[in-house]
Amino acid sequence: MSATETHGLAPLSRRQFLKMLAAGALLAPLAAVRAADARKPNIIIILTDDMGFSDLGCYGGEVNTPNIDKLADGGVKFSQFYNGGKCEPSRAALTTGHHWWTHSPNVAVRKESPNIGEVIRSAGYRTMMVGKWHCEGVPFERGFDRHFGFMGGGTDYLLGDESFTLDGKPWKVPQNGFYATTALTDYAVRFIREENRAHPQMPFFLYLAYNAPHAPIEARSEDVAKYRGKYLKGWDTLRKERFERQKALGLAGPGWHLPERPAGIPAWETLSDKEKDFQDLRMATYAAMVDCMDQGVGAVMRTLDELGIRDNTLVLFLNDNGASPNDRVRGKDFSSPGSSWQVGVAWAFVSNTPLKYYKRTQHSGGVTTPCIASWPAVIRPRKEFEDQPCHITDILPTLIELTGGSYPVQFGGKEQPPLPGRSFVPILKNNEVLPQRTLYFSLFNNMAIVDHGWRLVTAYGQPWQLYDLSNDRTETHDLAMTHPEKLKEMLALQRAFFERPDVRLRLQSGEREPAFAPVFKADGSKGPGAKEDVEDPDFSLLLAKARAEGRQLSASELETLRKSSTGPQPAPGKRKNKARAKGP
Repeated sequence: MSATETHGLAPLSRRQFLKMLAAGALLAPLAAVRAADARKPNIIIILTDDMGFSDLGCYGGEVNTPNIDKLADGGVKFSQFYNGGKCEPSRAALTTGHHWWTHSPNVAVRKESPNIGEVIRSAGYRTMMVGKWHCEGVPFERGFDRHFGFMGGGTDYLLGDESFTLDGKPWKVPQNGFYATTALTDYAVRFIREENRAHPQMPFFLYLAYNAPHAPIEARSEDVAKYRGKYLKGWDTLRKERFERQKALGLAGPGWHLPERPAGIPAWETLSDKEKDFQDLRMATYAAMVDCMDQGVGAVMRTLDELGIRDNTLVLFLNDNGASPNDRVRGKDFSSPGSSWQVGVAWAFVSNTPLKYYKRTQHSGGVTTPCIASWPAVIRPRKEFEDQPCHITDILPTLIELTGGSYPVQFGGKEQPPLPGRSFVPILKNNEVLPQRTLYFSLFNNMAIVDHGWRLVTAYGQPWQLYDLSNDRTETHDLAMTHPEKLKEMLALQRAFFERPDVRLRLQSGEREPAFAPVFKADGSKGPGAKEDVEDPDFSLLLAKARAEGRQLSASELETLRKSSTGPQPAPGKRKNKARAKGP
């Protein structure tokens, strides 16, 4: 039978046959694409710790981060993605979808909330967690099929600690050759390979929480050597260079300004050669930690490529808070096992270029994270940065939509409040513009509101400040005095937030803006550090409560408040109860 004949059917002309063949050839790949779209994506969340806004190459930094930069080049880069300003509240928001203040004044993931592992596993996923947990419970008991990592807020990179576990059992840290970042990468790769082999038909979810570049500042010597001498330019020059690269990348556009160096940070040229050399070593070590973490991201991506599953894997990369200004604890020789050196406020100011302030504050430098979404099968590469405000509480709703899962109404015998965040899948898939909304921020005495392009914010006991983000994304021009009606409107939002029944804030004695600690010897000498005692903790607490209530106090009101705080002082060694919820 010829190609133009079929048994029992009218013969086809050669032209008809070729036309049908062509149609089939076109339909086959289309069907394959539709089948791929129907498959649930693998999902990887990579969370770093205490990294600044501008440390990555794709966000203007000089640190070598080719693997993360490649993710950015092939996906979406956010310029206004917010976190919780500190480790615990960010992890609470990521793993439960709720703000920390919804459940308890304590910044920790509560047992009464369903965990991201439990929610995603119920959608038919294999779930894995690697790295820093720093939450309530144990990952292996909170919805994760596989787990490797440590429980606390940080670990020594060279020694580890006793909280390391592997699949629910204690894991002894090797005495030689251990480096925490590398160990986390190795187990992430191992889990992906083992799960792909054991459950090839099931999608997986991996939460990879690196500790880097959180203190202590410790790195492998070969990585430090790459950067030694590169920071002798000093923080003044490096900030300017980063900002110029940000403008060239299209990240820092109109309305982005480079804030002046705070008075507490000395000009680089005033340091001695010995001091400059030590500061170069300190930042070179920090950069090496970021570099090593990037190498880990590269290893994970190569594993996906080798297994042929990269295209249908969504990778979300972000950080838990801005760079840390802390410089209050030191011990042993710099970067030796068991040391406790930190990067310090001057380099933190560089890391957060060009944003204001640091970790713990709710200014942009404290709560804005570089965030990258890569999903080759779905997300088209975009050169421009995505500027729509998104929040870390949006991640769980996004994953629920992508996995076809659902958020339980009841959990642990308790009714669950609705998730405050929203899915940003429309941004990832279709570059849609989402409706504007009000975002609230609070951590200790630091508070902020973002609403329709305006930002109300206070930190370190300062008055409420007002910024127009459309013209001043870096918070350099306070408009509180010149825009009284807008200030009044924003303060009303804060007051309504404070009065909500689900909001329980934790207030404490105020903190001053971090002071520069001019200690340059690697001998454990102590400087003034980033946290200082306040002169009048009682007044500080009353002032924090007034700010939380949405009040902007005049000079006379401040004086009245100060006088009301003076009274019998607690006996030596005893402390007054701190403010809780609605009261001081």
